[in-house]
Amino acid sequence: MADFISARNCDDVTTSVNSIVRTSMEKLAAIWEECGFGDTSIQQRCEAVKKHVQSLFDEMLEEEQENKNLIITMIENYLKEIADLSKDLNQEISVNGYENLPLCNVERILRCKVEEYRKIKQSRLHRLAELKSKEELLCNALGIQPHADFAHQVPSEQQLVEFELYIKKKIDEKERLMSVYQESKSAIVTIVSELKIVPVLEFEKLVLCEEDTAFRPTKENMAALKQLHMRLEQQLEDTKAEVTELREKLTQLWDRLHEDYNHRNIFLGAHRGYSADTLRALKDELKRCEELKCQNIKRFVEEIRRELECWWNKCSVGEEERLQFQPYSSDCFTEDLLELHELEVQKFQSYYEQNVVIFELVNQRQELWDKMLELENRANDPSRLFHNRGGQLLLEEKERKNIQKELPKVEKELMKHITIYEEQHKKQFMILGEPVIDIISKQWALHKENKEQEKKAKKFARDHVLNVESRLGSQLRSSKRKNVPVTPVHSAHKLQKMSGNDRTAASENNPHPVQQTVIPRNIFAELGTNSDSSAASNLTTYTDFQNRLLQTSDGAAASTSGAVACGPSGSAKSRSDMQELCNAWSLPT
Repeated sequence: MADFISARNCDDVTTSVNSIVRTSMEKLAAIWEECGFGDTSIQQRCEAVKKHVQSLFDEMLEEEQENKNLIITMIENYLKEIADLSKDLNQEISVNGYENLPLCNVERILRCKVEEYRKIKQSRLHRLAELKSKEELLCNALGIQPHADFAHQVPSEQQLVEFELYIKKKIDEKERLMSVYQESKSAIVTIVSELKIVPVLEFEKLVLCEEDTAFRPTKENMAALKQLHMRLEQQLEDTKAEVTELREKLTQLWDRLHEDYNHRNIFLGAHRGYSADTLRALKDELKRCEELKCQNIKRFVEEIRRELECWWNKCSVGEEERLQFQPYSSDCFTEDLLELHELEVQKFQSYYEQNVVIFELVNQRQELWDKMLELENRANDPSRLFHNRGGQLLLEEKERKNIQKELPKVEKELMKHITIYEEQHKKQFMILGEPVIDIISKQWALHKENKEQEKKAKKFARDHVLNVESRLGSQLRSSKRKNVPVTPVHSAHKLQKMSGNDRTAASENNPHPVQQTVIPRNIFAELGTNSDSSAASNLTTYTDFQNRLLQTSDGAAASTSGAVACGPSGSAKSRSDMQELCNAWSLPT
């Protein structure tokens, strides 16, 4: 169809050209005839027309051939450029399937493809240039070498993505380092302000510069920054320790010199903080006080000895260990003697502070122990039964249960800390020259022994009273309280208030007097009614009572048998004999 259209167009053009040539030749012939040219001249002119037409067609053919060649050249160039783009972009570009197409169509298709891949290449190169620019700034800031890739090639899309991730990572790294720098700078500014020092080195000035962008967070700069920060922190820590030590020494010297508090407050108020000026002023003041101390060395030694004795007491140091510190008894008052005492004070002060938990537990345990003994002594006091105001007995019972619960806990905690101390120091923890464990063991052993002695004393006293009652002829009492014929409490109180004559009158007015020996109620409360009851007196202890019974048993028994006896009728003997018996036992009448 295309060939048909092309051939028809050519025929039409040929017909038109022939018509134009025929018409033009007819006009030329008419002109030549009018001019009267001869045949030769007309023939020449016809040849000239022929040459002109031929030349025109030759030029046209030549021009069109050049156009064709130009299209072919462009196609070749496009193909070559496409090959280069394919290589640069590392991407295959298809150029097949164009063999049967006209050259113009091929040129147009290839031109579009070239333009498309040119844009891709330019886009990648533009992105690469931007990333390179960012990388250059980052490398300059971080002090690192630029990325070695993409030096002589167009990066692929994957490579660009990876490069962007690399740049982002470096940006994050820079931000992190700048954050570290800002934190360190803030801390350094605080330290410099506290120490009141002026930066001298160039790097110090760079760090403390107001513009953060002036600092490059390179590896070397960050290491130098860390070192500067650590050095200033150590300098501040050392200065604080030195200033604190100087102030403590100065306070001690002021106390020993009895320095006026107004002068102290003015001086400390004028020299606050930890600057070099404060440090210098403290040293000067300490030097002045040291000179005064040398002038009052004896008074200083006596004062520090009193302080040392206080620490000895707080640490419960035994007499033998105290005597080992021989400078304490020296009369040669010198600077060396004072220094030895100061070292000894520091030694026991440090010892107390390191083991303050143990000392507190020892004191807490001793308080519980003393309270336990106090409650046991109260329980042995019979008079408490008649003075139970405000629920005193209930409070004592609660307190006793609390001690029974707390004392083992405190002792367990104390033993744990003492074990740790002994493992660390490879020696026993001493209280007044004796191991704490031995002290506690002895206290419990002595407590158990005293309990046994009390039981024996109670049994001995009960047996002795029963023996005396049997000698006096009084009725043996049953172990059950309801069968014991005793005087009621209010009657006993009345009897104590009555005089001897009143009692005699009362007994005479009684139509049926009780014919038995009247023994005061508080004697049994004092001696005990059974082996399980608590027995003690506010008059004497069981041990004293036992000793007195042993001393007076023979004489008391003799006087009792001679002075007091019950006849067959069961009437009571003289009251003076009973008084003598009670006096011999140290018992109330």
